Amino acid sequence: MIIFWLILGALVASAFWFVYLKFQVAGKMSKTKWVLALISVLWGAFTIAWIVSSLAEAEIQAAGMGLLIFGGIFLCLILLTVKWNDLISKLTFKNNAKDSAIS
Repeated sequence: MIIFWLILGALVASAFWFVYLKFQVAGKMSKTKWVLALISVLWGAFTIAWIVSSLAEAEIQAAGMGLLIFGGIFLCLILLTVKWNDLISKLTFKNNAKDSAIS
C-alpha cells in the first residue's frame, strides 16, 4: 500500500501540473475555477483511493459502488470545472437582459 500512496501522490501532483499548463498558462483560470479544479483533483484521488483500498480488502462490491457513486460525482465536478466560464457568461447575459428589459 505504501507504493500505492506514493503513486497516488505523484498522480495528484501531475494532475495539478496538467491543470496549470492547460489552463493557467493560457490565462483562462479564475480563482473560482482554481478552487473547482482543486476539489475535482482531490475528489478524483479520493475515488481512486476508495477503489484500490476496497480491492485490497477483497471488497469487490464496495469498489464497484465507489466507482459508480464517487466516479459519477467526479465526472460532474470535471464538467462543472471545464464549463464554468460558459455557465457564468450565460447567467450574466440573462441577468443583463432582464435588467435592460425592466428599465
